Amino acid sequence: MSESIRILVADDQGVIRMGLAMILDHEPDLTTVAQAENGEEALRLIEQYDPDVVLMDIRMPVMDGLVATERITTANREAGRARPAVLVLTTFDDEAYVLAAVRAGASGFLLKDTDPDLLVAAVRAVYRGDSLVDPASTRVLLERCMELERQVDGGTTNAPAQPDPRWAGLLSHLSEREREILVWMARGLSNRDLATKLFVSETTIKTHVSSVLSKLGLSSRVQAVVVAYEAGVVRPGEADVRWDS
Repeated sequence: MSESIRILVADDQGVIRMGLAMILDHEPDLTTVAQAENGEEALRLIEQYDPDVVLMDIRMPVMDGLVATERITTANREAGRARPAVLVLTTFDDEAYVLAAVRAGASGFLLKDTDPDLLVAAVRAVYRGDSLVDPASTRVLLERCMELERQVDGGTTNAPAQPDPRWAGLLSHLSEREREILVWMARGLSNRDLATKLFVSETTIKTHVSSVLSKLGLSSRVQAVVVAYEAGVVRPGEADVRWDS
């Protein structure tokens, strides 16, 4: 690739920051431009170094990754830009926080012990706008998050989740093609996969994806997948997706 992707790594553990930077800087198209030990420092360094992608830990002192992510994505939205994209670094112990990070606008998430090749692919993916970087892990973790939320709300794990009525009105504004795009995004297909499956160009897919996100008031594809779960388009534990309306 001729274009270098600029990355900021935010983690309160120096060893992890340096390890991630070493992996990323080994790639010819990736450059770590800054490292931060908390969310507040990350926000300051973003202004200074203008990264394309931020690798964001969740649990950090001074300002955690959730607050920092929300501030980054809010600033992006107000400025009418898509970058920097935020890729959250997490563990399964952080599952209660992952959904909050996604709702705050994170473009995706990875486990901290992920394979280096997947880390590199993930950075390139969120840079392109393909936020579902690991569909299998995404599905498992989202389902666990949804189950956890139901337990907190007093539901039972065996009872089917009820669709969130908040999304019914917005979903009704999607065209048939846009609904189809949302369905396949929820199944984890990238822009390239969608283009192949629907026999259209990637540019056309990007236009449809942008329209879906705009109509739903979302900032990333992974947020759209969460909506698909909350609206009942995707049911935890099921391979198929559905439209009840």
